[in-house]
Amino acid sequence: MDVIITGWALDSYLDLKHRKVFSKEEYKEQIRPDVLLLRNYPRDPKFTNDKFWSIATDRSGNKIAGGYKMKWHQMGSGRIQLRLSVGIFTDAFLCEAYVKNNDKEEKRKLAKFKARLQKIREGNYTENGRLS
Repeated sequence: MDVIITGWALDSYLDLKHRKVFSKEEYKEQIRPDVLLLRNYPRDPKFTNDKFWSIATDRSGNKIAGGYKMKWHQMGSGRIQLRLSVGIFTDAFLCEAYVKNNDKEEKRKLAKFKARLQKIREGNYTENGRLS
């Protein structure tokens, strides 16, 4: 499976990097290797760990079709919770990385994610690269 970097994912990554949310070492040693696991989704056992990978849900608690979240805890000097929304179709689409500050804010991010998944289905997204 190819891992597609959307414009939304690249923009959010650059914003988080600029704000120094995570270190260069955390990116190289933890985040990037975890994202590369998507090339073999769902065969890696890490995808069975609900502290790392879960189905995305909307504000009503309904599953978002094709929507998942990668999760990292205690990242950066501020010890934040980092999330990456991922759409799984025939390929994996990286949609947006964000800091989870509270449940209300995360629900807003996931509502935006749900709309972006529809745009991906329609072919209405910008591809900024592939990890194959």
